[in-house]
Amino acid sequence: MNEEYREGTRPEETRESPEVLGEITIAPDIIATLAAITTMKVPGVTGMAGVPAASLSALIGKRELNKGVKVEVKDKTVHLEIAIVADIDSVLIDVARRIQREVKNVVETKTGMTVTKVDVNIRDVSYREEPKEEAPQG
Repeated sequence: MNEEYREGTRPEETRESPEVLGEITIAPDIIATLAAITTMKVPGVTGMAGVPAASLSALIGKRELNKGVKVEVKDKTVHLEIAIVADIDSVLIDVARRIQREVKNVVETKTGMTVTKVDVNIRDVSYREEPKEEAPQG
């Protein structure tokens, strides 16, 4: 009855249990959705390539969100290709590197799989047209 517990956890709360109850599979579409949502949150990303411009909240739950992400799963490892539209005013290389880091972190944390590669393709750039000020009349 005198069991040892790791600080603040009970044995049933640990992430990996020695007892295997069955196989767990995560569909590539789920991984693509995780990657796309994470990518859209990165500053400097204005959209996924091949997806019409829309707000993130408008895209969540729609299949179109995945169109800019290709997922290859092999033996619990994941290779991702992400195609984006970036803001012309951003530093493109910094945006791409941040996508790589954040997508890798989120996919590995949420799925328990190892991300071996995150290729980022910047397919287009966007810019905001500033409204032209009208000359004062008088």
